[in-house]
Amino acid sequence: MEIIFENIKSNDWEFSTTLTGEDIIGVTGPEYEELLEVLRLEKIPEGKIIIDQTELIPENHLEYYKKISKVENKFHKINYLNTIKEHMDYMIQYYHLQIKNIEKKEKDSLKIVGLDSSLLDRNITSLSNSERKKVQIAISLLSNPDMIILSDPFRGLDMKSTKKLMMVFNKLKDQFQKIIVVGTNNPDILYQYTTKVLFVKNKRIFLEAKTEEGYERVDYLKRNGFCLPDRVLFTYKAIKRKKVKIDYHKDIRDIIKDVYKHV
Repeated sequence: MEIIFENIKSNDWEFSTTLTGEDIIGVTGPEYEELLEVLRLEKIPEGKIIIDQTELIPENHLEYYKKISKVENKFHKINYLNTIKEHMDYMIQYYHLQIKNIEKKEKDSLKIVGLDSSLLDRNITSLSNSERKKVQIAISLLSNPDMIILSDPFRGLDMKSTKKLMMVFNKLKDQFQKIIVVGTNNPDILYQYTTKVLFVKNKRIFLEAKTEEGYERVDYLKRNGFCLPDRVLFTYKAIKRKKVKIDYHKDIRDIIKDVYKHV
């Protein structure tokens, strides 16, 4: 799966990028939320957008809009929406989704994110933070989107829940060929769990790179106000101040091995 954004202009944003299902894509910077909204395609921007080799045109905009789902951080506050099923039914009606077997689709969406279908009748307020995140993703899957956009999805989760949620993202990418886009200003999360990062600033994609390659440009990112992962900063200081010949690693165990080897 591939979405090409070519010479895009929208609300003072100007950029080009190609997003594929081969990566977990991170978006970071002071205006990352704005870029996520542009990528959501609520309106067609200037420029060319090609989704799976088909160019988006005004006539088919609504169909493609359904293929790009932004996971909400909160549930809709409507009096009669209490259970997971009620929220799912609401979203199916709201987006006019044509689903033959609604109950099966709802159960399958829960199973994909690792939740039992028996949860359909659970009240939203009884869910843990981790369960809420997974339910929100399950709701986004009802339209069978090609791209799933998430804003700060790990907020409020402990390390164990974060890892489990990341397993869901990898499953969606590897087994269901979904493009996963995660927006956050937490550099440690991005460094550990994404494979590609878009650094945004002044309504531009300031830098686009594979995660490790991007964060290794420490001086460049620091000069332009981007936060850096603790593991990268530790390695950077060891190289610059202590003249230790070690490499940048995502895995803390590899950093420890390098330190023991070279110090």
